[in-house]
Amino acid sequence: MNRKIEKSTRKLRWDRILLVFFTIGVTITALSILLRSRNDTRATDRITPPNSASYKDYFETRQEWASRHKKIIECLKRGETFYELLAGYHISPQDIIRINESVKPVFDLSTIKEGQRINIWLNRKSQKVEKLSLELSPREALHVIRDGKDFIPSLVSLSTIAVPVITSGEVSNSFYQSAVDRGIPPDLIMDIADIFAWDIDFLVDIRPGDTFQIILEECYRKGQCIGHGKILGVRFINQKRIFEAFYFADNNGRISYYDRSGKSLRKTFLKSPLRYRRISSYFSRRRFHPILKIYRPHYGVDYSAPIGTPVESVADGRITFIGWKGDYGRYIRIRHNHIYDTAYGHLSKFSKGLKKGTRVTQGNVIGFVGASGLATGPHLDFSVIKKGRHIDPLRMESPPALRVGKDDKERFNELVIQMEKLWQKDQNS
Repeated sequence: MNRKIEKSTRKLRWDRILLVFFTIGVTITALSILLRSRNDTRATDRITPPNSASYKDYFETRQEWASRHKKIIECLKRGETFYELLAGYHISPQDIIRINESVKPVFDLSTIKEGQRINIWLNRKSQKVEKLSLELSPREALHVIRDGKDFIPSLVSLSTIAVPVITSGEVSNSFYQSAVDRGIPPDLIMDIADIFAWDIDFLVDIRPGDTFQIILEECYRKGQCIGHGKILGVRFINQKRIFEAFYFADNNGRISYYDRSGKSLRKTFLKSPLRYRRISSYFSRRRFHPILKIYRPHYGVDYSAPIGTPVESVADGRITFIGWKGDYGRYIRIRHNHIYDTAYGHLSKFSKGLKKGTRVTQGNVIGFVGASGLATGPHLDFSVIKKGRHIDPLRMESPPALRVGKDDKERFNELVIQMEKLWQKDQNS
């Protein structure tokens, strides 16, 4: 009996010893696996490269891009649309629509002009468009890059060198033709007319013998002149009256053209809502109506102009009425502040997207000259209402919109001196 108990006890001890060794072995194995797993994880963290797509994008060179893509340089032809240009290279309508929709927040592709250059990159295998580049100006380009089915637009500043140059001349017949003869681009000529829009009527006030001096930027890229930049300064002598404009950006980033004293040339109101016109009827308290054959007040100014001539808002404001208004035909009224309203009658049509409550800025085209309503021919009836009463638009005085502040005055005066030296040098040469 004792032998059986002793034998049983001895066996139990060995079972316990084996269990201990087994437990130790399992623990060691588990620790080994855990440590190896950690080491493997750390090693993997150190050497695993990024996914193939981002790795390829990161290290891809220009040569690799060129080998996989075909670059096409195109210029918009007369009467050709952006859609037609891309469709000519078998780019899908869906992609063209996606490009147009993606670009809308930063640029209106319908405003591309004839001769404007467009760079197109097509994937050599799929023939899908991968990138577009459009030069908007000598200083800025629009880039559009494919991202899957979508397209991402961006405005990119181009690396250019701007050199100020001066051009001067004398008006022989018209300022426009005289400026063109001196090599000034037509768009800059119109910009000059806009700069002095309140002070000079370039269709009425200009006389032979008037003189002009224009300082503008000539832009160079890679040693070649690629066009003109902004107008830096203008001196115009009109009927012995001197008008000057100086381009200046203040410390707050506001940009405008100022006269010598620091008053902005951008007035609260433009001098006229039309660029091409003649006055056919003036403001009058008693005018003989050509159709009704009676005397009645004429509370506006009639500008005779061809049908379709653009009509611009003379100041910032909000449309309070747009539609048909009796004898005035198609009519728009704009409230500019608590003092002034302006009205535009006999329009042939309104600009797209306008409705009551729409905000407009100075110079926005709001409609087009017509002969709607009671009219003998195409013209614009333009009127100004001050505190509820009509006033003569031609006698209205408008204060400057901006003035150079005290903190900017010293820098502005230095700019004026520099421009004066250039003008004087040009006169003496």
